[in-house]
Amino acid sequence: MSLFEQVGASDLDRLIDQIPLAWIVPHAAPETALMMPLVRDGEGRLLGHLPRRHPAVATLTAQGHAQLLFLGPNAYVSTATAGRDDWAPTWNFASARLAVDIVIDESLTAPALAKTVAHLETEWTTERLGPRYAELAARVIGFSATVRSAHPRFKLGQDERPEVREQIAKHFAGTPLGDWLAEAARTG
Repeated sequence: MSLFEQVGASDLDRLIDQIPLAWIVPHAAPETALMMPLVRDGEGRLLGHLPRRHPAVATLTAQGHAQLLFLGPNAYVSTATAGRDDWAPTWNFASARLAVDIVIDESLTAPALAKTVAHLETEWTTERLGPRYAELAARVIGFSATVRSAHPRFKLGQDERPEVREQIAKHFAGTPLGDWLAEAARTG
């Protein structure tokens, strides 16, 4: 395994926290896949909400096995970026595929919405919606996702020599991908 593919649970948590939007792909009907945000609940599960009218709700209620697909910071790395013509272009990324069991649960709607807003907003609160909040909340239903297996993939280099790795990191400095490249170099 490449130095840059090594990952721990904290890296997976960081990925989900930074970019909580994921494809939710029900095993029983992958054609009903949709993208929605999920947040960690602090108890080893993920919480989310789905539009009540979406076909995935019926599918996941009947059979909750699903895949969650997260894609974090990513970018094409050209030979110019690497500063070498004798080097193959590539794509660097942080990603994860989680096999989960989803439980649709009306009682999780309010907590899922509250945790999502608290995670993503710094100043805005749902109270600002006034009575409209209840109308909007009635259109979604909460769920929990228990992770059965996690398959993160952090392709943050391809066995570059230190000077090439440094050139690539310099190019992406100050970007989310640059932060991942710098962290990989520190912990590698």
